[in-house]
Amino acid sequence: MKNEGEEGRGAVALVSGGLDSTVAAALSLERFRIERGLFFDYGQRAAREEFRSAGLVARRFGMRLERIELPWMERFSRSTLIGRSGEPPGAGTAAPHGPSSLPAVWVENRNGVFVAVAASIAASTGCGTVIAGFNAEEAVDFPDNGEPYLEAVNRALAIGTSTHVEVVSPTIRMSKSEIVREGLRLGIPWGDLWSCYRSGELMCGACESCLRLMRAVEGTEASKLVRFERKKA
Repeated sequence: MKNEGEEGRGAVALVSGGLDSTVAAALSLERFRIERGLFFDYGQRAAREEFRSAGLVARRFGMRLERIELPWMERFSRSTLIGRSGEPPGAGTAAPHGPSSLPAVWVENRNGVFVAVAASIAASTGCGTVIAGFNAEEAVDFPDNGEPYLEAVNRALAIGTSTHVEVVSPTIRMSKSEIVREGLRLGIPWGDLWSCYRSGELMCGACESCLRLMRAVEGTEASKLVRFERKKA
C-alpha cells in the first residue's frame, strides 16, 4: 500500500525492457506513484530491441518513458555488450577484463552513471525515489547489483541531492526464479520482455542473459510466453 509521503513525492524507474527492471517497477507500483521511466541508450547492441520493450512496459504501467542517450560510454567502453570488442560470450565464458576478472560484458560504472542521472532527474522534478531492478543472483558476478552497493549509493545521494533522493530495489534480495514468481503474480507482459545481449528478431537463447532467463522460467507458465530464437538444449 502507498503511504502518503511516497505517493506525494513520486518516483522515477530505470526501465530496460528486461525481467528485473520490469518486475521491480511492477512491485513498486504497490508503494509509489511512478511518474516516468528512464531508458538509457549507451550504445549497447540491443538498444533498439530494449527501447521497444521498455516502451511497451512503460505503456502497460502508465509511465511516461524518457530515452537518455549516453554516446560517450560507447566511445570509451571495452565491453562486448557494446560491440567494439567481439561478441558477448555465452554461459560460463566470462572472459576477464583486467585484474578484477569481471565478465566481458561489464560496462565500467554503468549502474553508477544510470543512478546518478536518474537521481538528478528525480530531484529536479520533485520525485524522491529512484527504482532499480538489482538482484542477488547477478550480484555474484556484478557487484553493483548488491546491497552494499545500494547502501553506498544512498549515502552519496543523501549528500549529493538537496531532496535526499533514495534508490530502492524491491528485487535486490531475490534470485531470478523468485523474480519470475513475482512477475507471474503481478501479470507482467512476458512477451514484451527483452533480456538478450544481442540484437535480432528474437532473443538469441545462447548468451548468458538469455540462459539466466531460461533457467528462471523453466517449468513455469512464463516459459511458454517468452520468445527465444532457439531453446536451451
